[in-house]
Amino acid sequence: MRKYGCFLKREGSSHSLWCNPKTGHVEAIPRHNEIPNKLIKKIVKSLNLPEL
Repeated sequence: MRKYGCFLKREGSSHSLWCNPKTGHVEAIPRHNEIPNKLIKKIVKSLNLPEL
């Protein structure tokens, strides 16, 4: 995510908040070993990142 200009805003107990400074949008991303593809697509879309 840093590769695309996002930065870590803060850490919660089970999620990390990432921000895209270009759009100002913040997204909560779970800290799990595996994240479902559907959730990854939602995160990428909401942060306005290029598709992986």
